Amino acid sequence: MNNIKTRFAPSPTGYLHIGGARTALFSYVYAKHFGGKFVLRIEDTDFERSTKEFEADIMDSLKWLSIMPDEDIVYQSQRLDIYKSYVDRLLKEGKAYYCFCSKELLEEDRSRLASEGKKPMYVGRCLNLKPDEIDLSKPHVIRFKVERGQGLTTGFKDLIRNQFVSFNNNEIDDFVLVREDGIPTYNFAVVIDDALMEITHIIRGDDHVSNTPKQIMLYGALGFKIPEFAHVSMILGQDGKRLSKRHGATSVNQYKKEGFLPEALVNYLIRLGWSHGNDEIFSMDEIIRYFDLKNISKSAAIFNIEKLLWLNSHYIKSKDPFDIINLLNDIKASSEKPLINDIQTVSLIDSLKSRVKTLAEFRQKLNFFINEELGYKAELLSEFNFNEGDLFFLQEFKTFIGSLPDTIFNYKGGLNDKTGIINFIKNSIESIKQEFNNFLSRNNWTMKEKAMIIRLALTGERVSPPIFEIIFALGKIRCIKRVTEFYEFINL
Repeated sequence: MNNIKTRFAPSPTGYLHIGGARTALFSYVYAKHFGGKFVLRIEDTDFERSTKEFEADIMDSLKWLSIMPDEDIVYQSQRLDIYKSYVDRLLKEGKAYYCFCSKELLEEDRSRLASEGKKPMYVGRCLNLKPDEIDLSKPHVIRFKVERGQGLTTGFKDLIRNQFVSFNNNEIDDFVLVREDGIPTYNFAVVIDDALMEITHIIRGDDHVSNTPKQIMLYGALGFKIPEFAHVSMILGQDGKRLSKRHGATSVNQYKKEGFLPEALVNYLIRLGWSHGNDEIFSMDEIIRYFDLKNISKSAAIFNIEKLLWLNSHYIKSKDPFDIINLLNDIKASSEKPLINDIQTVSLIDSLKSRVKTLAEFRQKLNFFINEELGYKAELLSEFNFNEGDLFFLQEFKTFIGSLPDTIFNYKGGLNDKTGIINFIKNSIESIKQEFNNFLSRNNWTMKEKAMIIRLALTGERVSPPIFEIIFALGKIRCIKRVTEFYEFINL
């Protein structure tokens, strides 16, 4: 296929939802698969609820996910004159009409139809008004005149369901094109925009299926070429209900704050309804290469946070430790200390990256390394019942740390030699391990006996990275300082 053009058209009335991000991703990769274009339109005509904050969030989230438009962004709020010219044309051609019915009158009609067992809809009170009955100084809307008749239908082929979806025109309201405030409705503006922007394929949620026949009618009335439609099933929580805050984070920005990587979220979102054989891991390039609407499931997708965490841990493991340092600094709070890009930090990052699922968890596990003061917890004293033997061990351990050769800790190469750094770290940690085992052996101690008190002294935590890696990362001076402080803490 040639000249494929898709779009994503969010309203800046809230943060970018995970469902909207998936729709944007599907639209983006579909266009790219065929060498086409992907564009972005901000539907900001809800002036009361649209904000620059939400718009910025949408833009930042899409950029973070590497879903970038190929053309300048289009804003509906800047196109009101365009919409007016087209509604004037429909009025002139008798395809639209003014409606002066009050909300109360409309509700009366709907209630009466419902009581008669009929579909509540507009009954056409203003359909055939005479010119002298039209007073535009009174509140009014503009409605589209739906063609009705025996067996008259409007339909389209849905590219995901691979079937023709048909609607009886007699069941469709003379829907509103322009509201009382003069602002065009969604169904009207979206048709004008998609036609003028030359959108060829519209990929969106299946909650828009009922809008599609109205839009097709407008395409026909205005002589526009009708695009192809593909409606994606919604995302559900594991309880089978529509994804919401009760299932956890729902906005892209929140996942970013919680330490998920963009490539992990993209990989997860594309697999929410789409498959390529039994493969689970995809780069963006691979997604673009393989993506096909035919492989999107017709059933609702189930959001599984454990699967997302698994993917995120996979991508963290694959990262260079130098890159992880930058990523961790990106998500730190303003009050938190940044990580320094040095060999000690690299060593600990390399040790921990296979043991965490998110960057937020990563930073939490690095607290003992980032912070100088550990603040030992008082309950440790009652829980472990330290004795004179523990005090003696701490003194001996401190002496052992001081005896370690400085060459184990001092790397002479440059930070650009990543291979050299990793090899130095491995050799240094192995040297510390050998020296430590000799230290234990000389004193008839075992690692099993002494590991916990060392962890507590050096990190303040019961669980930590391997002890040899902690010693290397903290260095001699910090280790000695912490052992001294812990000695004083338990010797009170």
